[in-house]
Amino acid sequence: MKNVLINKIVEIVVTENQLRSFWKKLGNDLEFETLSNEQLMKLAMREIQEASLTELDSHLIDRGWRTRDEIEGKMIAEDNSNPRFHVELIDTDQEGTPSKILIDRMLELQCNECGFNFFIQDTDMDANTLNCPKDGGKLTITGNNAKKINKN
Repeated sequence: MKNVLINKIVEIVVTENQLRSFWKKLGNDLEFETLSNEQLMKLAMREIQEASLTELDSHLIDRGWRTRDEIEGKMIAEDNSNPRFHVELIDTDQEGTPSKILIDRMLELQCNECGFNFFIQDTDMDANTLNCPKDGGKLTITGNNAKKINKN
């Protein structure tokens, strides 16, 4: 069997009004306005994960209702904790420049003692806090495999 995998960067937007509606549907006691930036991003991820294919289609940029102006503004928070998603909270009332999306985020490390090479997914990791898994030696960052894509 010959299957074809096509990887494509897809931009999904969850507007403030959509978030408010989803929050109300969940029936939470907290006021929507009291949610932190981190809570808003998690709420958006939950909405997307629970969306049907038809609902998901309504969140895609340049398809249906969503347009580029809904993601243009100042990035006020971001979450890179999941290597498969890059989540940003954008304030469209403020000016801002498009951010870069990191894909295939890998950090290459090499042991100073034995020369052992390996990769980790956390590109923000401080190499000084790690030791070589082979002999416990000190590590040096030898490469950052993060591919960057400009959003504009």
